[in-house]
Amino acid sequence: MSRRRGEQGSVLLLVPAIALVAVSLAALVLDLDYLYVAKAELENRVEAAAAAAVDQLSAAQLYLDARVEIDPSLAQEIANGQLGQDATHGYRVAAVSTAIQGNSICVRATAHVDLPAFGALLGATPASWIQARSVATLPAPGQDPAGAPMPGC
Repeated sequence: MSRRRGEQGSVLLLVPAIALVAVSLAALVLDLDYLYVAKAELENRVEAAAAAAVDQLSAAQLYLDARVEIDPSLAQEIANGQLGQDATHGYRVAAVSTAIQGNSICVRATAHVDLPAFGALLGATPASWIQARSVATLPAPGQDPAGAPMPGC
């Protein structure tokens, strides 16, 4: 067998290039999975914060003349207490806002996620932002909670 002069060592260039592409794709998949899990966790926590705000605000004194009155500052305080500013869930909550519409509470949260794979590869920590929102409704007296209106937020 004879080799052509120009073909010697051509595999040496391809192997590192293919390895670099494979490692980059693996890092991208890892980061996307991490982002997906962090977003799902934030959505669960925001839903729990909205439910906690409704639970803690559903005291009998809130029902005045068959009308529900919700204190916006108390709703914000409850949502902040539930979500906190910790970074123990793979992200840091940067902002929490609440909105009151009738007898419904809308909780929105924005969080900063540090992506681990590309950060390790590049020597820095690229970050991404995620958002979640949830609406919880405090039913009026005699109203079925399942039939309560769910406004957009």
